[in-house]
Amino acid sequence: MATAQKQRNCASAVVFPTKIATEQQSLMLVKRLLAVAVSCITYLRGIFPESAYRTRYMDDVCVKILREDKNCPGSTQLVKWYGWQCRLKQQVHF
Repeated sequence: MATAQKQRNCASAVVFPTKIATEQQSLMLVKRLLAVAVSCITYLRGIFPESAYRTRYMDDVCVKILREDKNCPGSTQLVKWYGWQCRLKQQVHF
């Protein structure tokens, strides 16, 4: 019995591209994956208030993404930190 592979919808293909051709695209993918991972952990643990997250949908799954919120300096600091970490990794070659 043959099965067809489910095609990703346009929204998730934009967030997580299927082909990575350049170092810049790779860096952007890592940054987005890190943002999703950190956001999910902090949301599930209840570390920041609901207002510190924005809602995104990827493949019909609701994902809360941490954002910079002036009323929550901790979330702002964390968002800046993981953005800085990605830029640092680009400068350091292993």
